[in-house]
Amino acid sequence: MSFKQLELKYKYRSDNDQIYADFYQKCLEEAIAYDRAVGYFTSGSLSVIARGLETFLHKNGTIRMIANPHLTVEDVEAIRLGYKAKYDVISQAILRQIEMSEETIREDALNTLAWLIYKEKLEIKIAFTNNNSLYHEKFGIFYDRDGNKIAFTGSANETLGGIRDNFEKIDVFWKENEMERINDMIVDFENLWRNNTNGLSVIEIPDIIKDKIVSYKKEGRRVSVPHKVVKPRPYQQEAINAVIQNNWCGILEMATGTGKTITSLLISEEFFKDRGRIFLVILVPFTHLVEQWEKNCHDRGYKTITNCFGNKKSWVNKLQTDVRDFNLGLIEKHVVITTYKTAASDEFNDLIARLRGKSFLISDECHYFGVKSLRNNKLGNMEAKLGLSATPDRWWDEQGSQYITDFFGQTVYEYDMQSAIANGALTEYIYNPLTIDLTDDELDRYEKLTKRLIFLYGNEKDNKEEISEVNRKRSLIISKAEQKKDVLFTMFANKIREEVSHTLVYCAPGEVELITKNLADLGYRVHRFDSEVPLTERMKILDAFDLGSIQILVAIKCLDEGVDVPSTKVAYFLASTSNPREFVQRRGRILRKYTNKNLAVIYDFIVLPTEANDQLYKSIASKELPRFAEFSRFAINNFNAREIVGNKLKYYSLEYLMDKLPWDVYREFQKMEVLE
Repeated sequence: MSFKQLELKYKYRSDNDQIYADFYQKCLEEAIAYDRAVGYFTSGSLSVIARGLETFLHKNGTIRMIANPHLTVEDVEAIRLGYKAKYDVISQAILRQIEMSEETIREDALNTLAWLIYKEKLEIKIAFTNNNSLYHEKFGIFYDRDGNKIAFTGSANETLGGIRDNFEKIDVFWKENEMERINDMIVDFENLWRNNTNGLSVIEIPDIIKDKIVSYKKEGRRVSVPHKVVKPRPYQQEAINAVIQNNWCGILEMATGTGKTITSLLISEEFFKDRGRIFLVILVPFTHLVEQWEKNCHDRGYKTITNCFGNKKSWVNKLQTDVRDFNLGLIEKHVVITTYKTAASDEFNDLIARLRGKSFLISDECHYFGVKSLRNNKLGNMEAKLGLSATPDRWWDEQGSQYITDFFGQTVYEYDMQSAIANGALTEYIYNPLTIDLTDDELDRYEKLTKRLIFLYGNEKDNKEEISEVNRKRSLIISKAEQKKDVLFTMFANKIREEVSHTLVYCAPGEVELITKNLADLGYRVHRFDSEVPLTERMKILDAFDLGSIQILVAIKCLDEGVDVPSTKVAYFLASTSNPREFVQRRGRILRKYTNKNLAVIYDFIVLPTEANDQLYKSIASKELPRFAEFSRFAINNFNAREIVGNKLKYYSLEYLMDKLPWDVYREFQKMEVLE
């Protein structure tokens, strides 16, 4: 059958008709698509059209729904579950158990709603009016497989009352001479769906479900949603007090994983209490951290947020309006989140420079603030300036480090790794150094590059670029040493696969695909996590990793700065530069506290070439061992780790290198350069 065989009336009214049975169910049984724009929607409406909906779904029918945000709390949670199930294996498992039938639809409307969203049978968008009134229109269109259409409009909402209980009336259009009215409704709906309707903003559910929808009740009354109450830990309170006492400026040098983000936002709240208003600007190193900071700001009660990155046309006008409205006193509390790249642009600086008072700057991973492109910024007049980093000094960039200190002031509070572990802010860890050899070919190439380097250093010409390139090539030989991969694959081949979970593998550039494939061939559920993974996929991958459906992540640098992977229990460091910021931050991410995580384990692949001559061996060991010195000193198995590496160094009388920390080595090199 098709719509042509239906006996329809031009109107359905509650005095003579059961609208849900005489119209909705009848149309759904023959339809393959249903578009509905409606003031109110609740899952209860599904139960009264169960028979028609069952048939509709068996024909693979799909529904597009536009409604206002006045939903029940139960429906919000069902919608949340449905969207979450698209990438959350536990939610999927819940919904996969549902057998869609007339009885299920009727008796379990909430799970039916979640299932429809998860299976992409139902898409819901929310319509907000621009003048804070209600979106309240009501019309719909049914489509059958032959291209026939039935349109209707009237008083009924898509609720239990609207479809079954209330006294309602709808007008129906399906005849050839009514096509103009039908097509007009189709155009109206498509404009709504594409957010192209004057006076309305039509928004995807995932964009607002955590913010706007959940703040409404069924009765349509706005209710306040307080932000999370966070009581600062003692060390965080010390940091807060230190910044306030330093006139709202300074650097927090806190170990990765100890809550720098929350601490900084708590300080901004104190600033707001003190000044009565705040325009908060947050700088982050990477675009994927913008969303993470936005969530944290929402959790702390900041509701108006402007993200500035990417195409300038997407944010310049909005930021200009924000600054103007704040200066006029129309905005009390506002947040702007941007990347360091955008923060260096003339457009951003010119607009922020117009702020008149009550402004607060947070620089996340503030070592990036020392880059040359930012040194001519116009942010210096902001009243509060706070830098955050576990390692604020820049590696081999004294001018950059000095600029950071000149801008933010000195470190006003320090909370190091040892204190964080001792106080339970970070988890304890076992450190397993694995000494790795070089092949004859690798050793030969490394030696030739070293001789070239010695020549370049001894030459009076300016060879900085070539020196840098030769150093890079030498580092890659160490990072990509073949034996590292052989040892790694042997270790995983001998593990009980089911017992492996929450494991990170850090590898050298260019090797992520090889390592991922080999681990997958061994039967592990493994996923790469590098720059080739789209930003839209990264959170799904991290969620799957948290749940254990992905056992191993293979990464290069994407997990270094700001990305939260607290569920990580085991990490393998195949490659790492000599820059302590990189490996110290990696360790910090692995030591974050997490449910049922009492201990972390780190495997560190350290190249100590047994066939090298004494001078070359010392050269390589001097580069590799500062990382060992840093990692081993706070490990609970410090003695055993030192014994393993010390036995390798005895022959060369180099045991003292086990105590040379990265910044100690750095300062020694600086002294040598001065003497030369």
